[in-house]
Amino acid sequence: MLTAAAFDLPGELPGTARYVGPVLDDPDWAAGEAWTPPPGEGPLVLVAMSSTFQDHVACLQRVADALAQAGVRGVVTTGPAVPPGAVRGSDRVQVLAAAPHAEVLPHAAAVVTHGGHGTVMKALAAGLPLVVLPHGRDQADNARRVALRDAGVTLSRRASAARIARAVRRVLDDGRYRDAAARLGEAIRAEAATDTLEVELESLVG
Repeated sequence: MLTAAAFDLPGELPGTARYVGPVLDDPDWAAGEAWTPPPGEGPLVLVAMSSTFQDHVACLQRVADALAQAGVRGVVTTGPAVPPGAVRGSDRVQVLAAAPHAEVLPHAAAVVTHGGHGTVMKALAAGLPLVVLPHGRDQADNARRVALRDAGVTLSRRASAARIARAVRRVLDDGRYRDAAARLGEAIRAEAATDTLEVELESLVG
């Protein structure tokens, strides 16, 4: 399974199941994009939602508005499913089609996401707390895992900009979330750094 055992929920697995750690690379459509941080000195929040369309433009707009209300700098990446012009930014909130998260995350203090596994893994591996607004698929389960470990908070995808702004300030200002994300991130990085995936794949053809 392409996830970290430290992130999963307790439960009995089949004897053939193996945790091989997450893949933390940027997707091809985001890797290599030029990026510079938005101006200002406040904390930076990365917003990354689905790379496929989930009727999430209105949610992205409320998140972008929330970052302006929260007094933070923001980087909103719309991905290949939504043109960046569909979301209105501000002087301190960039709206981009893509940015290499491997470059953005070291500058960030928190992540707002729909709860896709890839984004959650990358955020936690960077030790960053999350605000999760699940839209579908596995996202509610991932949000539950984050909340159970105090590594972030979960909101409805229909949450208002004001409520999202309060959640962003909460994970930024309460050190409990940063500390929990850092602990979980350390375990995730350790699993991602192993060669378990290669070993298991080789065993299938060996």
